[in-house]
Amino acid sequence: MTVSTVDGHEPPSSKPGSAPPDAREAALRPFRRPGRGYWLLLAALTAVVALGAVAWAVQIRRGLGVSGFNDHSFWSIDLADVVTFIGVSYGGAVISAVLRLTGASWRAPLSRLAEGTAVVTVLIGGALIFPHLGRPERAWELVTRPNFSSPVFWDFVAISTYTIGSIIFFILPLFPDMAILHRAHREQIGRRARLYAAVSRGWAGTPRQRSVLSGALGLTAIMIIPLAVSVHSVLAWAFSLVSRPWWHESVWAPYFVVAALYSGVALVILVVAGFRRAYHLERFITERHFVRLGFILAAFAAAYLYLTFADILPDAYVGERDTTAVFQLLLVGRFAPYFWTFVVAAGLLPLLLVAIPRTRTVPGMVTAAAFVVPAMWLKRMIMVTGPATYDRITSAFGAYHFTWTYISITLAATAAVPLLLMLLFRLVPLLSIDEIEETDGIQETVPVRERAQPELVAAQGPDQPAASSALSAGQAASGKSPRRWAVRRGTLAGLMVLAAVGVSLAAARPALAAQAGPKPAVIKVTGTDSARGVHLTAILTDAHGKPVAGATVAFSQLTKEFGPKGALVPLGTAVTGKSGAAQLTDRPAVTGTQRFVAAYSGGPSAGAASAGTNVKVTTAYAPFQASPPKPFAGIGRVLVGVLLTAVMLILLTLIIQVERVRRVCRAGR
Repeated sequence: MTVSTVDGHEPPSSKPGSAPPDAREAALRPFRRPGRGYWLLLAALTAVVALGAVAWAVQIRRGLGVSGFNDHSFWSIDLADVVTFIGVSYGGAVISAVLRLTGASWRAPLSRLAEGTAVVTVLIGGALIFPHLGRPERAWELVTRPNFSSPVFWDFVAISTYTIGSIIFFILPLFPDMAILHRAHREQIGRRARLYAAVSRGWAGTPRQRSVLSGALGLTAIMIIPLAVSVHSVLAWAFSLVSRPWWHESVWAPYFVVAALYSGVALVILVVAGFRRAYHLERFITERHFVRLGFILAAFAAAYLYLTFADILPDAYVGERDTTAVFQLLLVGRFAPYFWTFVVAAGLLPLLLVAIPRTRTVPGMVTAAAFVVPAMWLKRMIMVTGPATYDRITSAFGAYHFTWTYISITLAATAAVPLLLMLLFRLVPLLSIDEIEETDGIQETVPVRERAQPELVAAQGPDQPAASSALSAGQAASGKSPRRWAVRRGTLAGLMVLAAVGVSLAAARPALAAQAGPKPAVIKVTGTDSARGVHLTAILTDAHGKPVAGATVAFSQLTKEFGPKGALVPLGTAVTGKSGAAQLTDRPAVTGTQRFVAAYSGGPSAGAASAGTNVKVTTAYAPFQASPPKPFAGIGRVLVGVLLTAVMLILLTLIIQVERVRRVCRAGR
């Protein structure tokens, strides 16, 4: 039967090489009348999102304190949410872009779901920035009053550009799909017909149109990859450009990028599995797709474990005071259970599930992904909270307490992912019909395990004795060839080594002296005020009155500016001479009687000790001095112009790709 259309084109005929009719029928399944389960799930997800909106309204009205933030914990779950949700968007976009550029035909049934997940999650991640702000009504000042030296501004630019690129990357493949459905299945698409006609009008699938669309998709895919890398690199620099322990790291940019790809691939697996089960797409999304995604997941798991080790080892080895305190909190302290849970759930278990053939199945890959997504959020949570709550002055950690407000906001963001995807695929086709049609991906549904046996038989020559090519009876019964058994043993051995390293790190403690330490030292501190500042002198002797030479004495000043109990502000250190005297000159910022303290941490001849003295300060000095001119300030201003120009060119190029496809469609009318 011939179906006429308003634009005069005939629907594509069922000729060899075209997609089977059930491929289009599968893409249209979300358009059917939903069942009771759909509406119940939709209502539950909507209720969770509404609760998150109410929680945000309460936070705006009462302030960030209602969400558990305070002077000792200014960042925590809020920033962990932003990093997590923006990060998971890269998995769908980058994996789809890379597979498209490499010509991997098996991606066809997955591309629409992966790209839709990328669009939805980046929009949610961008929206989470507003609850993170104390004054969200001033967010527009990022545009009107930009600070070009701040990574936050460039993070805003990178996220905005990547969001536009992801949306265009999602929209471009819809042109042929909407044309196919509008011509051949107008009754099934119902009220969507007007939208489909407006978007795809003029598309006839001519070689010229396909060439232009392929070129536009290829160029957009090429641009998506560096855009995704730039977003999480700039987000990492927002941390590493701050002089807080464990944040000030040069490895964090690639660390964040790999984390984003790792968690993103895991989320794609979960989304694909959910829609596959809900709409019975087993004929199109087979076990082969999950296994290949599992291999990609395992590669990122190994890379992320390596970067975790490379991030912690150098600073832990050097042993700088503040960073050591953060790592002790992370590895053996209050955060240790969460960190080692992450190592197991997002490191060892996914590798095991992918490495063992028996668990290399759809349930196995979904289980691995289900471990990775929450574990990666947990890792970002402790990466943010630990250093953010550390006080460099007192060398103590503050505390962040979860409250119902931000827990509700986090759950709302999580519920918004399936909610928006359910609504999105009520509007656009679930599968990329044209790509499946072009690659015949639907017909390649024979599981890998079923094809392995014919290949094994074909590899054996007809004249080869059966005894020399077949497995032994015991191996055949267990399904283990010598090569597979060797691979499995090697994999398990490597994982056992990783586990042993983790256990040894978890059990590590600072070394304690085997014998009792020496008696405490004796410190006498004096201070004199002069026109050039306060001169402090500390005389250090052992318990017998003998001067201790070559010892480091730390000087500090007691101040109550940080609380009524007072806190010691470090002034500097000095080394004692032969007479045991250490001297330091300080320029106080306030006048009046001030308390100065000298402390010795202990050594082989004398134990730790401290003492203080009061000095009446008569002259105050400005605590801040203008920094010298930066030698590359002029180059920096030029670089700002270059970067903004590059961003504008990228956006213009992306928009041109859409216009190219629209123009070639108009020419085909």
